[in-house]
Amino acid sequence: MSSGLYGSEQLSELVRGESVLDGAFECLRRIWSRPDALNGQTLTDSEYRTRLLEHHLAAQEPKLYDELNASMGDHPVMNLDSGCGVIMDALSLREGFQLLNDLPDEHGWVVTLEWAGVERLPSETTFMCREWFDAHSPSAVNRDDYRFVGDLDVPQLPASDPSFVWTRHPDRRLEESFKGNYSSEAMIDIYSDTKGLLEDIVAESVHDEFLVTSDHGYVNVQDTNPYVLSDSNEDALSSKFSGRHREVADDYALDQLHDAGVIERAGGHYVVKGHYHPTKPGATKHIRHGGLSLPECMTPVLRITT
Repeated sequence: MSSGLYGSEQLSELVRGESVLDGAFECLRRIWSRPDALNGQTLTDSEYRTRLLEHHLAAQEPKLYDELNASMGDHPVMNLDSGCGVIMDALSLREGFQLLNDLPDEHGWVVTLEWAGVERLPSETTFMCREWFDAHSPSAVNRDDYRFVGDLDVPQLPASDPSFVWTRHPDRRLEESFKGNYSSEAMIDIYSDTKGLLEDIVAESVHDEFLVTSDHGYVNVQDTNPYVLSDSNEDALSSKFSGRHREVADDYALDQLHDAGVIERAGGHYVVKGHYHPTKPGATKHIRHGGLSLPECMTPVLRITT
């Protein structure tokens, strides 16, 4: 069973499903729906299994990234015709599966979870906000049916139908907490605050139906990683990328990385595939986004009826 990455049910979905991504979603459910998935050593194991799963699927299913690219665009949050659409910056399937476990038990709400591809690449907030709201950042959107929530305090929300809310969390806390090797907060604490923020939004809203999703997910590149770079590709990636995407340029090192399958072109940008990342001396950021990977580009779509 490929080192326990999937069981018989997930294997059946991978083999018989219309898309390998639906099978991948069920494999991720198996990893991240555990009650302790965000805790300590279990979190470390879950992250490694996520990287190993994508590495394995990419080797077994060459169409994986083609299907992931094809899933992008026409995100369900922009097709919302009633209720409240809540966009939580960098909310990933990791948190999505935990919310699916917790919210019905704690509140009696009806909650379902699906996934949708990001609107486009690079998987970066700036690009999504331009596509969805024609603004350069979520805080710059000026519409009567929209509110931006920059912290954990919820302002008065729009009463329009539909209405939209964009929160800076959990991404703000992820960015603050995973700078280098000096994390001061546990992932479970970040999740707890994010869940609390969502509960407050539901309580303050006039709606009883919510679509909760994100602009993108993220990759966690700390600890062990099955994505190994050759020395020459390591040097090329370190010298040409400060994050997980960059603008296209005529450059031998970029051509080398593309030919090696480390990066892929997306319009006017190159994006890093999978969980490749350069190893640099000293502390580096563990939480990253902007590339082409399952955790970044398969966004959670929670539908809540209160």
